[in-house]
Amino acid sequence: MSQPKVNILLATYNGEKFLKTQLDSLIEQTYENIDIYVRDDCSTDNTVEFIKNYIESNKSGKRIILLENNGVNLRPPKSFYQIARECEPAEYYAFCDQDDVWYPDKIKWAVEELEKKKDTNKPLVYFSAYDYYMSDGSFIRHSPEQKENIGLTDVLYCTPASGFLLVFNHEACKQFILDVDPGIEMHDRWLIRCCVCFGDTIYDKRFTASHIRHTEAVTAEDSNTIGLLKGFFQKEVFGPASVEAKQNLIYFAKVFEDRLSNEQKKKMALFIKKNGLITQIRKIFYPHALRSRVPGDIALRILFVLGRA
Repeated sequence: MSQPKVNILLATYNGEKFLKTQLDSLIEQTYENIDIYVRDDCSTDNTVEFIKNYIESNKSGKRIILLENNGVNLRPPKSFYQIARECEPAEYYAFCDQDDVWYPDKIKWAVEELEKKKDTNKPLVYFSAYDYYMSDGSFIRHSPEQKENIGLTDVLYCTPASGFLLVFNHEACKQFILDVDPGIEMHDRWLIRCCVCFGDTIYDKRFTASHIRHTEAVTAEDSNTIGLLKGFFQKEVFGPASVEAKQNLIYFAKVFEDRLSNEQKKKMALFIKKNGLITQIRKIFYPHALRSRVPGDIALRILFVLGRA
């Protein structure tokens, strides 16, 4: 029996320093039936030249296809969506960042888990545990364990998995990327929320990849308390992040107005209403966690107090 086809969707931008390690980890996957589609987002370094040279020297049997960008910088998430639209159809798809490292059995394990539910004909998305490493190879920590049964409340203001962990079936790609306009929300949040509402999610406790944190790109999440607070004020209190999050929820509810159940609409209604005293109070004292980590959940409720979310 032939293996189901898996398309890896790799978006690049100025990734010359990181791409060899990532591409090596892709072609070294123990799963064989893989095509790797690459779209560069108008890099200003030698990323495209590197990819072309890598393709020429590739003897792995796995195809690497460099797509034309027509001089257009789409930025994520739209670059990922464009790859999904241009690639050949496959049973499964996987988002891929340019600077992470996949462990050899990542795709094999994902397909095995997804195949267990293929007869449901539902949109499916798989994600897993992963490791944090610094670019010098030093280990930071394991990812926190996620809930196996994810509900809509869990994916309104956060996502249990980053894009590089997601492997999803064709039905999810068709319904949530090809047949609709996903808007500007990040691809991981969009796809997981869609599958929570209209399909199914699969969480694998096994570690399948390393997320590499580069010194210049370490986020507040992995810094000290001062750094965390600084990031919170810059991005959410004074920045656009919290406002954009609400706009994304409004857009999601509009796109899927005819598909959301009454219960789902009721849950979302509170968080997409215009702010008023009663609405803010109800959000502040909402009885369920809205972000997976306590500091993040507290921060979100502060934003409710300030009328920023």
